[in-house]
Amino acid sequence: MKMKSLGEFGFVNMIRKRFAGKSNDKIVAEIGDDCFCFQTGKSDICITKDMLIEDVHFKKAWISPSDLGRKAVEINVSDIASMGDAQPKYLFVGLGCPEDISSEYIKKLYCGIKKACDKYGIIIAGGDTVKSDKLIISATAVGECGKYIVKRSGAKNGDLIGVTNTFGDSAAGLELLTKFGAAYKFGKEQKFLISKHNCPQARLAEANAVARYVSSMTDASDGLYVSVDLIAKESGKGANIYIKRIPLSRQLKKVEPEKSKRIKSALYGGEDFELVFTVHASKAAMLKKLVPSVSYIGIINDTKKVKYFHNGKEEKTKYCGFKHF
Repeated sequence: MKMKSLGEFGFVNMIRKRFAGKSNDKIVAEIGDDCFCFQTGKSDICITKDMLIEDVHFKKAWISPSDLGRKAVEINVSDIASMGDAQPKYLFVGLGCPEDISSEYIKKLYCGIKKACDKYGIIIAGGDTVKSDKLIISATAVGECGKYIVKRSGAKNGDLIGVTNTFGDSAAGLELLTKFGAAYKFGKEQKFLISKHNCPQARLAEANAVARYVSSMTDASDGLYVSVDLIAKESGKGANIYIKRIPLSRQLKKVEPEKSKRIKSALYGGEDFELVFTVHASKAAMLKKLVPSVSYIGIINDTKKVKYFHNGKEEKTKYCGFKHF
């Protein structure tokens, strides 16, 4: 079977079933979650890795090297935030560099990495550098876990499905860059959407605040549709999602007047890096007081199917976002 047929998540499942090490009582979260977490003598450790590849995840003409460096850190911190009560501590940076890239570009890239690391108190602990045809940033973040570690697999029947902030902004920003290029004179709202794509913010503080109350959580790196599906499948549950409740930004509504396109960006567009979680209905109001940006978009059930509803009618949906294979 070719990788195109197997797909990204099919590949991950194959690794989990055939090649991953056996689980033991020291492993808290295994392959398939946002981080691998394991127990040590004093505190639990969580580890995650993310890659950014030129012409797959970014184009150098569309993002500054400093912003690219910051993004490489933020997306790793977002994975650690997804585990709830966790703090990033160390970063290892693997860099694949074309031999004709300027040292000034790489210096600015590392300035962005350092700035984001300083924001979270992360120490750059090492890495590796090799020659490559395209620019590749492979970052591994190591964090410490607290008492309330949250996995994707804990959703329960009747739990509400909550999200932070808004969805679709990053995808809309990418579409603007693809359509017009970075040199175009964008308006204020368009610049906001582009900044959401180039300069994402991990929701670490929000995740720490809700960790003790939520039953499952992930971040929307691959889009809201994928995030809900992952929580449902890992928990052995289903869900009803109410499309009108999905939060959209004022900027997205102004730039994209067509409702169907806005919803498509929100559901299938990746790299929003917002939290998607489940919580018992009795705790929902209190949690929203802790994190005012929270919205509730659906409910967990035991159907093992995720269904989407609009104006009381079920909407047939099929994933149409980016696929690596």
